[in-house]
Amino acid sequence: MKNKRFWGMSLLFSLLFLAAVGSAQTQDKNNSQSVSIQIVAYVPPTLRLNLDFSRDGSLQINGRIRGKEDSPDPSARNLSGGGSGRSDFDISAGATIIIGNASLFSNIPGSYSVIVHSSNGGYLRHSSSAAAATIPYQLMFGDRLSAAQQGSFRFALGGKAGKSGPDFPVALSFGALDAEEGDYSDSLSFSIIAG
Repeated sequence: MKNKRFWGMSLLFSLLFLAAVGSAQTQDKNNSQSVSIQIVAYVPPTLRLNLDFSRDGSLQINGRIRGKEDSPDPSARNLSGGGSGRSDFDISAGATIIIGNASLFSNIPGSYSVIVHSSNGGYLRHSSSAAAATIPYQLMFGDRLSAAQQGSFRFALGGKAGKSGPDFPVALSFGALDAEEGDYSDSLSFSIIAG
């Protein structure tokens, strides 16, 4: 009898133990929660054009055709700091005058354009001539050369460009000259647009 009682009590305690453990596991499962967090970041499309010769995207260019008796000024090309760029240079036939460098940042995979508006429509205008003589020029951006169309130079580019990307030299290019001596100028305004 003692044996039956022992086995009966052992069975009862075993059942109570299993019930308690099962209940505890059920409580843990009911009290635990799973949380999902979704992080969404928005990176806006960015196009940026930086010019080492102008902080505000504008440039006053001033060229001079010297007379036969004038000697070229060794410091004729001179870039000044300040908000607006300024470039002074001697004009000669076939010359390429480097203004400075441009750099781009783009996280847009598509196309974009650098547009340079000329206040004189792609001509240097004589400062004192009654007839307002002009000298046509082309603008270089990197290895691309553009003549002004409807008052602006346009350079089509595309793809992403990072901070460590190459600089684009910016220069004026002159052909044959048939102009009187004197001072000539133009104002340029640089911008960049998508599309």
